[in-house]
Amino acid sequence: MREPLKDRERLEHILNAIDVILDKSQNLTYESLTADKVQFGGIVYYTLIIGEAAYNLTKVFKRKYPTTNWTEIERMRHNLVHGYYNVDPEIVWSVIQNDLHPLRQQVSRYLAEIDWDAWEKTEFVIKESAVHKNLIQTAERMKNRGYDTEEICKITGLNRDEIERL
Repeated sequence: MREPLKDRERLEHILNAIDVILDKSQNLTYESLTADKVQFGGIVYYTLIIGEAAYNLTKVFKRKYPTTNWTEIERMRHNLVHGYYNVDPEIVWSVIQNDLHPLRQQVSRYLAEIDWDAWEKTEFVIKESAVHKNLIQTAERMKNRGYDTEEICKITGLNRDEIERL
């Protein structure tokens, strides 16, 4: 079962993944990135980490910081996971060149400006974490009873990936 939602740790995962990508792509051209399949795969992997960590941020946090396009970050992760056989290197290159530096600045600012002890104790974060934990437990019971994934999605509001990980 997934550990409790912790926004600070998720943001740190995003920042770390961005730093790895920026470090490994620093002297690359588009041609050298796409020529080395292992290096390209590593960058795609760290892009997945960014999307997964963004997906796992609480809704309260994402609503508080709407200037970051969380939905687009999550969508890219979804496309990379489920469309792994059709990853567009030009989109990955564009993300490296245009999106990671601004995202890094935003995430660094969020990490610096939030009183994390107070944040984790806010009523909305506690409620969201508790509700999510209950939904996961319900989905787990439903899966054990033979419900199919789509049915569990409709009833719990959880996504397909969360249910398949149970």
